This record gives sequence, C-alpha cells and structure tokens, in this order.
Amino acid sequence: MKNYIIIILSTIYSVFCFPQGNTKVTINIPPTDSVALKAEIFVLDPTQAIGLGKYRDTLDIVDGQCQFSFDISNPSLMTLIVNNKFVTFPGEYMVVIQPADDLIFDLPPITEAENFGIGISKIKIRGHGSEKINLTKAMVKTYLDIYRTDPPFDQQSLSYRFETADRKLTAIDLLYNSDTIVPANIKDIIKAKLYASVLTSVIRVSKRSKSDSVRLLFDKYIVDKKRINVFYKKDIVKYGGMIGSYLILSEFTNPVTVGGDDYQTRNRMKYAELLVRRLKDFPEIRDHLLSSHLITTIRSGFDSTTTKLYEYYCKESDFNNPNYTAVTTLYDNTANKLAEGKRFYNFALPDSTGKIYRLADFKGSVLVIDFWYNGCGGCKLMVPVLEEIEKEMADKNVQFLSIGIDRKDLWLKGIGKYSSANSLQLFTDGESKDHPMMKYLNIYAYPRLFVVDKNGNVTSAPPEPRSNKENFKKFLNTLL
Repeated sequence: MKNYIIIILSTIYSVFCFPQGNTKVTINIPPTDSVALKAEIFVLDPTQAIGLGKYRDTLDIVDGQCQFSFDISNPSLMTLIVNNKFVTFPGEYMVVIQPADDLIFDLPPITEAENFGIGISKIKIRGHGSEKINLTKAMVKTYLDIYRTDPPFDQQSLSYRFETADRKLTAIDLLYNSDTIVPANIKDIIKAKLYASVLTSVIRVSKRSKSDSVRLLFDKYIVDKKRINVFYKKDIVKYGGMIGSYLILSEFTNPVTVGGDDYQTRNRMKYAELLVRRLKDFPEIRDHLLSSHLITTIRSGFDSTTTKLYEYYCKESDFNNPNYTAVTTLYDNTANKLAEGKRFYNFALPDSTGKIYRLADFKGSVLVIDFWYNGCGGCKLMVPVLEEIEKEMADKNVQFLSIGIDRKDLWLKGIGKYSSANSLQLFTDGESKDHPMMKYLNIYAYPRLFVVDKNGNVTSAPPEPRSNKENFKKFLNTLL
C-alpha cells in the first residue's frame, strides 16, 4: 500500500513539475485553384542541449486547412511557413508556444503575402494558448508604428538610433506591464525576443562606430535604464539575447578599436575570458555562452586556438551544464576528422556535365574549397574576394573548388553570384545536408572555407579572406 501511494505521488509530481502535452497548430487559409499550398513547421526547444530539441514537418494544405500535432515538454519557439512565406513575419520569425497549446492561425489569401512573409498583423490567432501570441502581436504592432515614423536607417544619427530604440522598448514595456493573463516566465521570453529584435541594429552600429558618443549613449539608454536585465533572468539566455554584445560594449569605450562586430571571432580566447570574468555570478549564462562560443569556433575551423579554447572551457565551465557533453563530443569528433594534418574527406562530386571529380585528382595542388548555397548573403560577399585572389594567384599551383549544396537548378542559377564563376564548380548532387560529405564535415553555416595541402591533408584554419585577403594569400603561399 505504501509503495502504491509513493507511485501515485510521484506521478502527480511529474505531471506538475514536467508538463508535457500534445500541442496542435491548425492553419486555415483560403484555398486557391491555381496554386497548391504547402505548410512547414519548425519547433525549437531551447532548453535542450544546443543542436537538440528540434521538430520539423511539412503538410499539404487540403481544402484550406492542415493541422500539425506534436509533443513538447517546455516553452518552445515555433516558425510557420506557407509556400516559402513566413506566417508571422513581418513581425517575428519565431513565436512562443507551450505544451498542450491548441492554436488556430487564420491566414489571408496567399496572394496578400509580402516578399518574405504574410505578417503577424494580417493573421488572426485563436484557441487555447493564443493569448501569448496575441500579446506578441500587440507588442510588435506598437513598435512597428514607431518604425514607420523613423527616417531611413542610413539617415539616422547615432543618438537618434538610441532614442528611437528606447521609445520602442518603452512601448513593449507598457504592454508587458499591463498584461495580467500571460504567465510571467512566458512574458519574459517574449519581451527578451522583441528587445533583441529592436536592439540588434543599434548594437551592431555601436560596435562599428568610431564616435566618442557610443559609451555615453549606451550608458544613458541601455545601462542606466537596465534594459539588459531581462536577459539575465533564469533560462532566458537559452532563447536568445544580447548579453555577449552587451559585455563587449560595456567592456570597451570604443569596441571598433578591438574588432567591433568581429571581436568574438578575432579574439576567441579573450572573449571567452571576458565571459568568465563578467559572468562569475551567473554560471548558467556563462556556461551557455561559453558552450555556444566553442561550438561556433569548432564548426568554423579547427586549429591550435580551438584546442586552447577547448581546454579553457573544460577548466572554467561546470561539467554538469546541459551542453557539456555536446561540446566535448563535437570537439572529439572534429579533432578526429579536421585537425591539422588529417586526411581530408575523400569526395567524389559531379560538375554540371556529370563528370566526377575526386580528392586524388588534385594531388600536388593546394585546394581552396568553398561551400555555398543560392541565396546566402555571406557567400555573395565572398565572391568578389575569391575572384580577386584567384586572379592574383593564377600562376600558382592553387585549385579553387566551389561546392554548391542546392538541387541542380538552384545551384546552376547561383554560380557566379554566390560562388566565384572562375572556380571549378561541383555540387552535392541535390543531397544537400544529407550528403555523406556534409555529414562528415559537420557544416552548419555558410560560406565555409577549407584549405587542403598538396598531399590532400587538412591545414590549420586559414585567415578570413573577406577581412584579411592579404593574410589569406600569404597563408596559401606557405603551402606551395
């Protein structure tokens, strides 16, 4: 009898402490005779270890309706897309959902969609759990009304950018404080996400600015008004935020002198040390940001700095943090594959005629391998730099390969725009991330460059060509 009571009490405890539920999302949209409608959903549970807690599905919309049904255990972020149009953007790409929500999205005809999305202001959200999304909708509307009164961004002074951001954040706060329905922890997630949306542009400009006013404006509108406080609340860092940028801006009088936007990538160890020093009273945030920083570093290249950073991470972070295993596993796997001197992946990829090229075909040449996709903004910026380097090193024994990850028609359309037209053009035969090469290399962001020496072995991570073209060329010359 005693054991039976314990089981009952344990069950009740698990229900209240670990809420789970079947979550439903229904889309209603006027059908069209000429265009087939397809809906996609992406759900991310940020409380899971980095890279986990993802759900994705695609459904045909039949007679103007479809319904997604899935289980989540924690407040999550959801993106809806209909025919490549974001449902809640303009506004927000991702909205907050909870376990056991039963949400209904009533959409206008797909013909009313803008270039990128339908827009949160054009949709009606109802059903169980809709209050939080309607609060998001109201917050977005109030700050978009202020955006519409702003002059073009490039015509705004630095002080105006801070002032208008302050007005938008105040508008968000008014609705946050007046709402009595949405749970406080959910309101904090919404507030943090919208704060980040507003602050991203002004923070980016501040890190790039040479103006002596940066520190004064930052202190007046961000520090003194405690705008960053919401990001320090429990678990909020997992849903995104501005703490890393905030620390950089508060650490340096003029961040542009220490790398600005690129501080984290140019000074990987110093940034990690900054996190440890400034976040000693916030171990959860420290470990999350350290984990994210190291994962990004490993995925962008593997060299001696990566190893030092990993050793520092193991020393300074709590090994019980939820991302520790993910970090150590990624490091070990990458070290076994991409450490300097390791044999590069023995690829066999086709060009546009179907001819297959293999790693062995390039023995004796230094390889510069550029991974890209059609529509990648960073890839587009890489093109003119690579073309200049190719031209300047035309008499050297260097072979440039551009590897597209799209299906063939998109790949062909992107050549010369998102990849250098002069490179040897190969592609993953339409398999994208599912291609064995992509899985082996663990490529998550683009563009991604690898340099392979004359013997087919991985080199150390090369300098970033877009910011250090001459250093990149010197690096190649050391391999010839």
